[in-house]
Amino acid sequence: MREPSGPSPELLELARAERPDTLVELGLDAARHGDLDRGLVFLGEAHARLAAASATSLPAALLSYYGLCLGVRRGQIAQATQLCQVAIDREFYRPDFYLNLARVWMAGGSRRRAVTALDLGLAVQPGNRSLQHFRGMLGVRRPPVLRFLGRDHPINVALGRLRQRMRPTARPRSGR
Repeated sequence: MREPSGPSPELLELARAERPDTLVELGLDAARHGDLDRGLVFLGEAHARLAAASATSLPAALLSYYGLCLGVRRGQIAQATQLCQVAIDREFYRPDFYLNLARVWMAGGSRRRAVTALDLGLAVQPGNRSLQHFRGMLGVRRPPVLRFLGRDHPINVALGRLRQRMRPTARPRSGR
């Protein structure tokens, strides 16, 4: 997979020329449609300008989606999760904020925290299809083989790997 070379000079010029509120809208639109690189440019510029003005409270959507872009594209998990959490603290009823936080946790390799974020979002809005879909993709972990030992205990880890290897797999049969 090729590393992204960074934003084009034209995109950076556009970001510098726009008003902060326009940058927020462009960035949110890009991030919501999966273009996190473009979203990072617009939201990063909007965040920098609005934070410098300090008279304006940063919109929660800006924080959440900027956090998503930072975490997934730049790998800045600590800062990204903090931004996403602030957005959730301000507007807890927004299911997309929980999804963004979960995606950041997954980018950081923390499946357990991603599941927790999704479960919290589903507690707020149980019927949200995006949260349900992502939660379904993560699946449900099987209980530890020896429940009286912790999941991370070396014996449980070894037995769990053995259980997984012994599990029958669905393979297409050849027509012999």
